[in-house]
Amino acid sequence: MSIHPESGQTRINRALRVRILLLLPMLGIFGCEAAPSSDPAGSDIPVPAPPRPIALVERERVTIAEIEPQLLEAVGGRIVRERVLDTRLARTAAREGIEIDADDLDYERNLLTTTLAEDPDRAERLLDELRRNRGLGPIRFEALLRRTALLRRLVADEVEISDAALEGAHDLAHGPRRVTRIVVVEDPRAASDVRRRLEAGTPFATVAVERSLDASADRGGLLAPVSRLDPSWPIAFREAVFDAEIGEVSSPVGIDGRTMLILVEKERPGTGVSLAAGREAAEAAARLAIERLLMDRLARRLVPADAIDPIDPSLRWSMPRGE
Repeated sequence: MSIHPESGQTRINRALRVRILLLLPMLGIFGCEAAPSSDPAGSDIPVPAPPRPIALVERERVTIAEIEPQLLEAVGGRIVRERVLDTRLARTAAREGIEIDADDLDYERNLLTTTLAEDPDRAERLLDELRRNRGLGPIRFEALLRRTALLRRLVADEVEISDAALEGAHDLAHGPRRVTRIVVVEDPRAASDVRRRLEAGTPFATVAVERSLDASADRGGLLAPVSRLDPSWPIAFREAVFDAEIGEVSSPVGIDGRTMLILVEKERPGTGVSLAAGREAAEAAARLAIERLLMDRLARRLVPADAIDPIDPSLRWSMPRGE
């Protein structure tokens, strides 16, 4: 199958895909205070309003109260965390005298669309699809834009672009990339079992689907093309990928407490653009990558893993991992 060359800008945009936080709707029951009781005793306790209906199914009402436990299990924890982050960001920004306006929100939206696709029409279609898949309606989408804008403004003075970051951004856009599959297992013993199956003739993709613990398993272990200096991958992994012989399964590689087998299927050559010629684009890409790293760190600092103590047991099911 022929490989269609990509422009450097396309490769930068692919490398800079924004990891959107999974913002989910605030769930609650809204009601108004009931009229005072006519009880002669003159009780001051208000009568609760009936549960708010949120849907009709063949003329039968579904109320928020009926599905509240399921909603908490599914998305409540993440929503609580986002709510806490937004509140603490607003306080921090107020102390720093930082205000967000419509221009800041437009910048974040434009940045998001340009990383989705170069063609504006296609970018808008992808954004619409993304929002629907993530449930990002008008309220939560604006909250996302405001959150990222505040984070970006708060870390602006910390951004420093090193030579290594510049070279890495340029390599990501213009350097060679390797098409790679992986199988991640628990330990070296499991890796030996995988290798025996591969040596017996089982296709690598089949073994990945059946045995791999990585999220790539359902794709047969296939990853996005790996660049030599891409900081999103661990150094040990990148070195193993570029040390591997194309078409041969690597020796077991230990990364993050797991054991990995690597198969490099092919290498896509670089574009030949020099760093001098691509410096401006590389600086922009490096800046965005550093901003993203600093923004993530600030968000974790504002809302540490142990900051939220779920009271409702249903909420524990949807708390982000580590909380």
